Amino acid sequence: MTSTHDEHASREGRRRFVLGTLGLGGGTLLTALSSCRKAEPPATSTSAPSEAPAETRPTTAPPELPDRKDPANFIKHGDNPLTLETRREKLGTSVLTASTVLFVRQNLPLPPPELVADRDGWTTRIEGVKRPGEMRVDALKRLGLATIATVLQCSGNGRKYYKHGPSGSRWGVGAAGCVIWSGVPLRAVVEHLGGVAKGMRYLTTTGGEPIPPGLDRNQVIVERSIPVDKALDDCLLAWEMNGEPIPRSHGGPLRLIVPGYFGCNQIKFVKNLAFTAEQGPAKIQQTGYRMRPIGEKGTPDQPAMWEMPVKSFITVPTERTPVVVGKLRVTGVAFGGTKAVAKVEVSTDGKHWQRARFVGPDLGRYAWRLFELELERAPGPVKLYSRATTMDGDVQPELRNENERGYGNNSWRDMGVTVQVCNAEDAVCLTPPPEQSDAPQGPRKPVQLSEAGKRGRTIFTEAAAPPCSTCHSLADAEALGAVGPNLDELARSVQQVEAAVTNGVGAMPPFGETLTPEQISDVARYVFEATRRD
Repeated sequence: MTSTHDEHASREGRRRFVLGTLGLGGGTLLTALSSCRKAEPPATSTSAPSEAPAETRPTTAPPELPDRKDPANFIKHGDNPLTLETRREKLGTSVLTASTVLFVRQNLPLPPPELVADRDGWTTRIEGVKRPGEMRVDALKRLGLATIATVLQCSGNGRKYYKHGPSGSRWGVGAAGCVIWSGVPLRAVVEHLGGVAKGMRYLTTTGGEPIPPGLDRNQVIVERSIPVDKALDDCLLAWEMNGEPIPRSHGGPLRLIVPGYFGCNQIKFVKNLAFTAEQGPAKIQQTGYRMRPIGEKGTPDQPAMWEMPVKSFITVPTERTPVVVGKLRVTGVAFGGTKAVAKVEVSTDGKHWQRARFVGPDLGRYAWRLFELELERAPGPVKLYSRATTMDGDVQPELRNENERGYGNNSWRDMGVTVQVCNAEDAVCLTPPPEQSDAPQGPRKPVQLSEAGKRGRTIFTEAAAPPCSTCHSLADAEALGAVGPNLDELARSVQQVEAAVTNGVGAMPPFGETLTPEQISDVARYVFEATRRD
């Protein structure tokens, strides 16, 4: 029997999915413009833009978080699609990350509950093998069982520390967690189907998020390729996470697990696995998730975001958890991607290091290790850094790897925290600092457009092909598009908008090829002026 609450949740899930379909990348600007269906430009008013402040406009309450997730545990980077970063201090002091605390990153809106309701009946197709065909999850369960603990980390984790303002969610350190997966080894499935066909060099996996008709499939599909040797080594088709069915927000009923690789390769809602001679044709594989110099476009010959590098960071204490003078217990996590961690060191100045001790069980080379070190500190601010080294001698670097999209940041200096050490009677010092947010703050300013802003508004509503207002919501433009993010909810500088439009983000192509630099500048100026709050 279905309860009224379940029916309401199901209807609400369908509504949010339809309204949010294809909103690529939490915090992404002007995404998927070229993928939108052709639509008539919205009617534009002949009168001047509204001077009414935003608080007079109708607003809707943010949707409830799925899978028992508590908003207090997260920094929200976007509702459409849902993008949640685990607060550093909420990662806890256990090796495993609870599913209710684990970060959420969606490339497409979260499918409605009914899409994944029949877990054992979920079907995936396997191609590029000698006996291709479809298999249900209940059939996969009969082929074997393995469990493995792995670090799950978004490739953009640490993006907020880059100074050039790369597009995408401004993750700190909380787009990572360590979980245990249960499922069938992919090699057992392949053996059951007769083995890999000759000449296949990659496994190309496709997610099952619905794509509306009329859109370019390769521009928006979630589909990634990995080397075939890795696929047949230790990858899983998993149906369980931390002892329970994989939650919908983490890709259940069926997710591909690629130990030691970035999360973008660990496809959710697996609907198709194909062993292929070349990497898949989807944009997310061909030009997305590529390590490239700042200012350059993504190309297939650039390094793919596959293996994770060695990394560590402190989880407790943090800027938001002042401590009392005396003994200071420092706790954190360290992982080596595909390699086991050998040691972790902690420093208060980045010059002198003390070795920390590992705490808790070693769950294998793909899991992270919990570490701790006790320090003695006098009152005042103290900077804390951690540095990990793998069994192979790879050392976590001091500096970030500068790149266009802010990928793969494992700089120990960037990951450092400043902690206030307080006298026990100092209530002011012991009070956590005010929350800082990247979201727009304060009431909306009345829209006053410059000449460049007025030209940008025309491009936004009419001249772009299709108009930006077809895909995005923006109150001043009377735009109610539901494909891209709501621009009224973002807080981006002119420079960030210009970079996103020029170089392309997510499914959006680089508009530097179709718009002049002056036009791009005008659009950026308009979006900034139409959404400013300062």
